[in-house]
Amino acid sequence: MLVLISALSYSIYIVGVNLSALKEVPTLKVTFYVLLFGLSLFIVKLDFGSDITLPGKWYMWGNLLALAVFPTVISFVCTTSAIHCIGSTPTAILGALEPLTAVFFGITVFGESVTPRIVTGICLIIAAVTLIVAQGDITGYMVRFRKMFPKLPKVGRRARQSHRPSETDAISRKK
Repeated sequence: MLVLISALSYSIYIVGVNLSALKEVPTLKVTFYVLLFGLSLFIVKLDFGSDITLPGKWYMWGNLLALAVFPTVISFVCTTSAIHCIGSTPTAILGALEPLTAVFFGITVFGESVTPRIVTGICLIIAAVTLIVAQGDITGYMVRFRKMFPKLPKVGRRARQSHRPSETDAISRKK
């Protein structure tokens, strides 16, 4: 139930930031208010601090600060900025690729092993994102992809027709 509520809240956030008056508000200000709201919910859930255990050593405070800044603040700033720049749908699609980033860093930085379960998960994520992207107008994506490689030979009906001699070619050869 918590996962469903979390997914619903995140989707409302992504769409709401793009469609409402929040689109005109600077990214850092939106992020500040979102995190302030989340912090207030966290404090209420903790029963105003009665169930919290504070770290005893000084370096653990640095760990807590790093855990608050890197995965939370930077992620929200980048997400809000992406919504303002490219819109809700592309941001959500790119957000679906986040587990692949986590697996990449887990393998390269932390030395985790690649298991069949991880490979299956990666394949399912890539397939799902591909189906979501291809659901719409795939022609537009293919044209943009083709424009990235202008030197490739053209293939298809138009290419075959362009290689056929035309009437003007035959007249110019006779002259």
